[in-house]
Amino acid sequence: MAYTRDNVLTIEDFAKLPTSTVWAGVDAAYNAGTNPFRAAGVLTSANSIARSLNAGEGIRTEVQAWNDLPYVESNVSNSDPEDHATPLKTDSKLWQAVRTHRNMGVSAMNLATDFTALEALNYLQSRVANYKNTDEVAHLFAVLNGLVAGDATAKKFTYQMTGEPDLAELLKGVQATKLDNDGIVNTIGMNSANHLKFQLANLIDTVPASEANVSFSTIGGGRFRIVRDERFGANLVGMGAGLFHFATAPQARKSVEVESDASAGNGSGQETIWFRWKSIVHPMGFDYTGNFVAEGGPTFAELNSAAAYKAATDVKKIPLVVFKPAA
Repeated sequence: MAYTRDNVLTIEDFAKLPTSTVWAGVDAAYNAGTNPFRAAGVLTSANSIARSLNAGEGIRTEVQAWNDLPYVESNVSNSDPEDHATPLKTDSKLWQAVRTHRNMGVSAMNLATDFTALEALNYLQSRVANYKNTDEVAHLFAVLNGLVAGDATAKKFTYQMTGEPDLAELLKGVQATKLDNDGIVNTIGMNSANHLKFQLANLIDTVPASEANVSFSTIGGGRFRIVRDERFGANLVGMGAGLFHFATAPQARKSVEVESDASAGNGSGQETIWFRWKSIVHPMGFDYTGNFVAEGGPTFAELNSAAAYKAATDVKKIPLVVFKPAA
């Protein structure tokens, strides 16, 4: 193929592209991809969280959730016109949440080695999308670590195992913390060492997840899906659908920017393409109570803080159990 001006995309061409065009490709690749938490339904998106991404001033925001209808005995109809029934009240609650403004740059010496047609643009968009997926999971773990670190909060969700992890310990832990609502926990997060213990005990089957191109190991005849990640450490973590809600969108201003340093490389030149976006990963049923230094929101280290989150609803309704290893 002859690289003529008609089939080469230069860095100058890229800088002129509408940011909506660049981000459309990133979002398409991001939405086409997935991670185990999204595939398992533990990490979900909703209109309420998307609205929270743009609502309010500053970094702190709120996430709306509808309350359950209060239960009173249903009415028995009669023929008395003066006997008026009292309707149930529908209302919502607001979880205190925090958004972050994030960015990353892609740099190379002398990007005058031009992009070839659109292939390089697609390549760049897909790599940024992959990066965002990885960053999203790191964000989730930062929030999860904050939940586990908080003494007052964590004790409400903690189950101390008395022996090696097995199906019996999982069932006992979920029942002890969720009582008659134990069905809300359907996913177990664990590291490779704990996964091996279940394998050696011949407790694991593998089934394909129908909604995504991800295969999940399961325990208990499909009772629990397994998400394996070394960041769970020695703990096992029980989770359920919608435990974490997320939203992400390009920043309103300069979401894509090209920076050029002509003198770098002894005059060879260096170009950097910056991508900027905002995101929320919020544990439903919790209020964000932490502090942060930067104007763009908390770092992952600040989300890890024991003071970052506080349970704000009946813990039986929150699909979270932290299984601590036996002493």
